[in-house]
Amino acid sequence: MENVADEKYISLICNGEFNAIPDFKIGELFESFFDNINYNVIKEENKVYVDFTGEAMCDDSPCTILIRFEVDNNIEEFEIIQIKVNDEILNETETLDLLEDIAYVGGAVLEEDDYCLNCDEINCENCTFQEDDEEDFLDDDDDDDNDDK
Repeated sequence: MENVADEKYISLICNGEFNAIPDFKIGELFESFFDNINYNVIKEENKVYVDFTGEAMCDDSPCTILIRFEVDNNIEEFEIIQIKVNDEILNETETLDLLEDIAYVGGAVLEEDDYCLNCDEINCENCTFQEDDEEDFLDDDDDDDNDDK
């Protein structure tokens, strides 16, 4: 990949939009939700990642959230490939819940039917959330079922 200044990668993310949250720039949404924001560009072989880190409240406790974006070779598109909360990797359901919270605080509403991870808009069968997965996730989190988000 050609040598491009890190600012171009960061700008792509900050000025970009999530598919399900059109008309809201990611950088603005993050600024509404997070404190102590930082972006870091990581270049590995033929891949470029932008790691966003910020602090937020998670279940009434402060936490550090890392969102890793992979940038395509043309520096035109990106996708979230991983989200960690205090070094714990979120599954797809937890990721969508976090994105919904970020959107809500930023004044947007996440359209879950129009967004999922690690797929394109045409064929979503590789990442379609299964109802059994939701039941397993809820069983693990029974104590949190009544918590407000």
